[in-house]
Amino acid sequence: MKTRLPYNPHPNMLLCLQNWGGDQKQAMKLARFIADLQPGRCDAADFLFVTRSDCPHDKETLQYVSRKFNIFHHVSRRAGRGWPAGCNDLWFESMSWIYHMVEARKVPAYKCVFTFEADGVPLIPNWIQLFSADWDLESKKRPTFVMGAYLTAPGTHINGNAIFSCNPALTRWLTKQVSGCHVNAGWDYVLYPDFRRWGACPYSRIRSYWNSKTFPESAYQNELASGTVWLHGVKDDSLLDTSRARLTSRV
Repeated sequence: MKTRLPYNPHPNMLLCLQNWGGDQKQAMKLARFIADLQPGRCDAADFLFVTRSDCPHDKETLQYVSRKFNIFHHVSRRAGRGWPAGCNDLWFESMSWIYHMVEARKVPAYKCVFTFEADGVPLIPNWIQLFSADWDLESKKRPTFVMGAYLTAPGTHINGNAIFSCNPALTRWLTKQVSGCHVNAGWDYVLYPDFRRWGACPYSRIRSYWNSKTFPESAYQNELASGTVWLHGVKDDSLLDTSRARLTSRV
């Protein structure tokens, strides 16, 4: 699968936080934490907020994050609600936004995008720079279009809180040919066979404990020791509060 258009990727990546009314409070708390981890203006990534069609943006948080990042925001035009339809539509809308905005030259042709949700937390301050460098290294080894936490349930796949290429070959395919996920399952699971054909790479620095109710503070150090940089799946604020307490005093 090759792009029909010249693609000269920008060195920056894009951070894409998807949220809706049910998790927006936690998502905005995460966004502010990410901004607080930056000692100055971030020169390695821009920030995109995408909300469900019935969820207005938290303008105060957008303004707060804009002190450290170039930001963009978008309200989904898709009607999906609940799981998996709501989650699926938010992700496809995000990738469609990237495709159309890059094609229109309204945003840089980012090399990759990290799509994530309210239940993820960074465990080290310089996680963005590390993600960016690791993406570059992996892309030099082999064609890489997806890089994230490898899971085996409900079947083998890479969890959708992952890094995806912004190559228009992929974003066009997702937008124009796939366009959505019309079965009762998560898009990341359904599309994994296709992602493997494109070029999918397990990435151990992202760990996913899907749908975990909480996270014990005693396990934090074990995650760091195992090399985890971003942990996904914790539904309450326990991990976010622990990480903020440990990290923000250092920056």
